[in-house]
Amino acid sequence: MGTKPSYFKTGLFVITAGLLILAAVIVFGSGLFAQDKTYFESYFDESLSGLSVGSPVELRGVRIGQVEKVTFIRNEYGASVGDSDMPKYEHYVMVVCSIHHESLPEVSSGQRTARLNDMISRGLRLQLTTNLLTSQAFLLGDYFDPNRYQPLDIGWEPKHLYVPSAPATITTLKESVDEILLRLQELDIGKLVAVVASVLASIDKALSEANVGQISRDVRALLADTRRQVNDLDTNKLSMAARQTLTSVDQAVADANIPALSLELQSLVEGIAQTNEHLQKLLASPEPISAPANLPEVIARLNKTLGRIDRLVSSEKPQIELILANFREISENLEDLTANLKQHPLDMLISKPPSQSEALK
Repeated sequence: MGTKPSYFKTGLFVITAGLLILAAVIVFGSGLFAQDKTYFESYFDESLSGLSVGSPVELRGVRIGQVEKVTFIRNEYGASVGDSDMPKYEHYVMVVCSIHHESLPEVSSGQRTARLNDMISRGLRLQLTTNLLTSQAFLLGDYFDPNRYQPLDIGWEPKHLYVPSAPATITTLKESVDEILLRLQELDIGKLVAVVASVLASIDKALSEANVGQISRDVRALLADTRRQVNDLDTNKLSMAARQTLTSVDQAVADANIPALSLELQSLVEGIAQTNEHLQKLLASPEPISAPANLPEVIARLNKTLGRIDRLVSSEKPQIELILANFREISENLEDLTANLKQHPLDMLISKPPSQSEALK
């Protein structure tokens, strides 16, 4: 015989299973097992296409949590924002994320607010990023320039920890391209083409009026004339005149007999000094001038001095005349040299150096 089913046991099992399922829903829904998580939120003023609940949250490439909620600001803080300010914030998208304590312990301790504010001041921002291989969107936390990426202006008190956002790379690129295209559209292409055509016409007219062929011919004629004048320079004559001048100077110095003239001049100076001394004594004497005691001696010395001067002039007259003649010849040679240099100034630069003087060999 078959055993009859026990409806009581079956009903008891179903009731017990339902109660267990209800208790599990209540326990897990209350968050009793989620106390090891820290929640924070961020706001984006751009499209978050591809981001959904469960999307990863990474910090510099290391996964630290996941996205828990994606909604508009008006759905979460509509009552906290006035009706006058709501149009400014209603297009903001709010994202709530959760991270495990062990993934980021510095924002899970008692000083988490201060630590997080320090990280934000150093440039911590959340940015929407898309994996190029899987096309999966996720949030990437990284450090950006805090002066360039300022936090969004908000008019409410966040319920969780707040981390500012930064525009996505694609959004920044799109804005740059849009700005370039807008500036290109603002350009008056027709006016720009007209200006370029006017400039080209002015250049063509200037070249036509410049008569480039005539200028080229004039330049070639000038170069040929310059080359001919350089070739016609009498460099040999200039070099010979310079050598004659230096030879005359050397001969004049050699014929001057400097030692003999020096001795004679010294003797003459001594005689003049003695005569001057006697004249001073004569003038300073208190006795009458009519009867000086040493007047004959003074006159004799004066006559002697004048005789020596006369003999010196007579004996050195030929040398003095020769020196004067040499200096006159030097003056004439220098005059010829100066006149030649005025006519041919390049001779001094391109002529051959003079030969060594015979007096210096």
